[in-house]
Amino acid sequence: MPLNKEELIAEIEEHIRKFGGSGEWCVGTAKDSRGPFFRRHLAADLGDGLAYREAFTTNAAEAVVAQLVNGRGLELDHAAVPEAGRIVFVHRKTGQVR
Repeated sequence: MPLNKEELIAEIEEHIRKFGGSGEWCVGTAKDSRGPFFRRHLAADLGDGLAYREAFTTNAAEAVVAQLVNGRGLELDHAAVPEAGRIVFVHRKTGQVR
């Protein structure tokens, strides 16, 4: 179910608090949560706290990412899923899958 910007940020921040730390996380957007990045990530069972939520629009997803990067210190992950989309994802840096 798509969420608005404030709901997305709140849910992602709660997820990060649950797993601990903010500066050690990566954030990005994707078009499809069933794409190769997500399949590899889940299959590897990295224990890195991968989470994702859907925004109403690509612009809303990009605004969430910008706020998490600029306001919370998360690292932008362009390489994992290079195409912008409505899915906002976060994961710990140590568990990056390429």
